[in-house]
Amino acid sequence: MDADAQDEMPTTSGLLEDIRRRLLRAFQRAVPRAGSRRAREEAEAAAEAGPEELCSARVEGALAALRAELLEMRFQNRQLARTLLDLNMKMQQLKKEYELEIASESQDLEDHAVNQE
Repeated sequence: MDADAQDEMPTTSGLLEDIRRRLLRAFQRAVPRAGSRRAREEAEAAAEAGPEELCSARVEGALAALRAELLEMRFQNRQLARTLLDLNMKMQQLKKEYELEIASESQDLEDHAVNQE
């Protein structure tokens, strides 16, 4: 394993640990998020029906929570991608401005040298 791969392992491990925690938290929730009315109604109906339905309702609730969390993660991912693209464009713009400034200064130095001769 090269040095770069070893450097990335803690980051990857931390990311996997974060995902594992989120999945566990989502599955441990017995009642789905308030935004999922259908899933909540299914959970309530299943609670009245019996233990098998209750288990099924808990799984459905956990799945609904996971879906909601995945949607939130997708939204955050898009925001981050947009921010990164904006930063990249700004960096390219600054680089061009810097290169133009350096070229202008270089030209000024050449003109100054020619004028002194």
